[in-house]
Amino acid sequence: MQDVRDIHSICLNCFGTLDPRTYVCTKCNKRAADNQTPSQAIPMRSLLAGRYLIGMPLGRGGFGITYKAYDMLTCTRVAIKEFFPKGYTQRMPHSCAVDVNDANNAKVFNYWLTAFIQEAKVLTSIKHLDGIVEIYDFFLTNNTAYIVMEYLDGMSLHRFIHGRGGRLHINETLNIMRPVLETLLRLHQHGVIHKDISPENIQIVNNRQIKLIDFGAASIYTQNVSKPFFVLKKGYSPIELYVQNGSQGPWTDIYEIGATIYTCLVGNPPPEATERRTSDKLVPPSALNVKIQPIREKTLLKALAINPQERYSNIGAFQQMFYGEFMPTGGGAHPLHN
Repeated sequence: MQDVRDIHSICLNCFGTLDPRTYVCTKCNKRAADNQTPSQAIPMRSLLAGRYLIGMPLGRGGFGITYKAYDMLTCTRVAIKEFFPKGYTQRMPHSCAVDVNDANNAKVFNYWLTAFIQEAKVLTSIKHLDGIVEIYDFFLTNNTAYIVMEYLDGMSLHRFIHGRGGRLHINETLNIMRPVLETLLRLHQHGVIHKDISPENIQIVNNRQIKLIDFGAASIYTQNVSKPFFVLKKGYSPIELYVQNGSQGPWTDIYEIGATIYTCLVGNPPPEATERRTSDKLVPPSALNVKIQPIREKTLLKALAINPQERYSNIGAFQQMFYGEFMPTGGGAHPLHN
């Protein structure tokens, strides 16, 4: 059922109703006056595509801004990602419209905009899969593009690790990473590689679901469809993302999965791949007082091999080794069920 409320009566924090006398939300007790539009963001309370009420930005990356929003047509919270590359764009005063900040940047802007549209196509092609953020809508307006996704109420794996004192037990790591691996296996079967896996891009939803987010760097490797830009994340990106014409495939995600698991267990990512190629000083988790079975550690270190040809070539092989039934149970329950 469509929400027929006046948009000025809706709380931009929880999307409840503001008291008409005090303009304090009757649901979350937030004052409307406390909501101030951050610099360069879409003016709050704007209505995009005639239906999406814009709230506070949830985050900003190099290529866009993600907002908390409310769909007036379905009465649901959503997240909207706007293409707004940092350093190349500006917001027109008191407007939603986007423009390049320099005429010389127009070609680059359009090149990256094409890649953003490709991200929407990738997400649309796999939106039926569990374990990834679901896409609801995509449209072009304000001289830019928008992707409307499900709003995930929870926390990132990065924040979760921090809340656990900086390290996770091996069994907790196994439980969290299993659905991520299963999601990646399905993605790879559809020809899609993520290329930006890290604790920041794994979301632990409040209902305990694990979701993989941010497909800005994703590409359809089976069709040789690549992005004109890529994401380099120190400690997580494999060597093939640093070198021109580096061969990318499932093994690329496997390295990033290995680095994420390493972070869960150790508390910080491996050294940067370029440093490791010169002088590999990767310390095995067991040498850092992490309790991990030798076969699992060997499997993890193989996933983190600098040379892509020395890694597992597919997620299934890594998963079988890392979660295999041959793991010692010490006479008790299987480790996966502890």
